[in-house]
Amino acid sequence: MTPLVFTPSDEPYLGRELLFSFDNLITACLELNSKCAPASHGRPLSNFQNALCILVPQTISLALSTRELIRQGYLFGAKVLVRPLTERAVTMVYLFKKPDAQPFGMRDGSTTRGQASSEWSSI
Repeated sequence: MTPLVFTPSDEPYLGRELLFSFDNLITACLELNSKCAPASHGRPLSNFQNALCILVPQTISLALSTRELIRQGYLFGAKVLVRPLTERAVTMVYLFKKPDAQPFGMRDGSTTRGQASSEWSSI
């Protein structure tokens, strides 16, 4: 028995308004990133910009993976990816609102996980 594989023209959730909005959001993010990413090459970046260079591609990849899982009908797998997608989006908003926050794990930073956790609770 051959496995069922859906293509963009026959996927089971095609035509849903929220899915169409998600597709448009992914497309807009890909277009914007294709213009912004080259500008980050070969020049000094702030901690916020360094964090975005890591978080934006991860977030886009998670969104694309979520979309493909929905296309194939694997809704539980898609739902599992919603949390890491949301965590990255919220992290970017947090770093935007707190420009002096040093992201945990950045190469030139010294913020500990405990310090980052206490900063999160103050939002």
